[in-house]
Amino acid sequence: MKRIIAVLLAGVLLLSMFGCIRISCSVPIRYSNADKYTAGNFTYEETKVKKVEIEWLAGSVTLLNGKGTLSVSESGEQDLSEEEQMHWWLDGTTLRIKYCKSGKELSLSKMEKKDLTVELPAFVDLKLDIASGKIVSENMLDLGTFDLDKASGNADIRFLSAEKVNIKTASGATAFGKVSVSGAFEIDTASGGLTVDEISANEIDVDSASGGITLGIADASKVRINSTSGSVKLTLSDKEAGARIKFDAVSGDFNTALSVVNSGDLMTIGEGKIDMEIKVVSGTVTVE
Repeated sequence: MKRIIAVLLAGVLLLSMFGCIRISCSVPIRYSNADKYTAGNFTYEETKVKKVEIEWLAGSVTLLNGKGTLSVSESGEQDLSEEEQMHWWLDGTTLRIKYCKSGKELSLSKMEKKDLTVELPAFVDLKLDIASGKIVSENMLDLGTFDLDKASGNADIRFLSAEKVNIKTASGATAFGKVSVSGAFEIDTASGGLTVDEISANEIDVDSASGGITLGIADASKVRINSTSGSVKLTLSDKEAGARIKFDAVSGDFNTALSVVNSGDLMTIGEGKIDMEIKVVSGTVTVE
């Protein structure tokens, strides 16, 4: 993602310094081992891939699980030249997918949006870097580890099962339906809301600079929430098991209609099964 961010920052600098909205401003996209990549849509066998790495600049990315021979395809607003087509390389058991040919110059004021659809083997490790665009997965997505780096755009993943999830976002809403993680679910967001309808994880760790946080917690051993600005709403599926909560706020309120036992700086709901630490600078925290 550092490469993508560098491209975007360079673009912003050019636009601000030279008024590039009115003229053609472009930067080259470069990556190593460029001669090993192949252009265009393709298929591959699930048994040959253990990890998938995707770098995408603009447009949607749709993720699907599949079996046997899997396909990866893209579509653009117009016909794509070979330079403009995605490029891919099966590097051992790692499938690498790039937005275009290395060395291709892309316009920053009018970047071509392309929609990518990827079929993934079950339990594969997925690393996804996206600069601008939405991420969509409507069906069950079974992964090993899931690393997402998103600069701008929304993500909507309905069903996710993984060993570990690590997400970093600069801008845009991130929404999940049902999530099951055997290890840690970690998310760090600068701006944009986070919504998870139902989550089960060993550990849940959320850092948010700005934007609302809404979590439906089905099961967890530890939950840590750190929010600078924005509301936090936590719904406990098992209210009898409950949670033991340490709450720290500079300017913010804690609200709950559930029965609470106070002991020092700890609040216990039910049996206090989940260890929960919540820190906010400003905003309202609601536990229900």
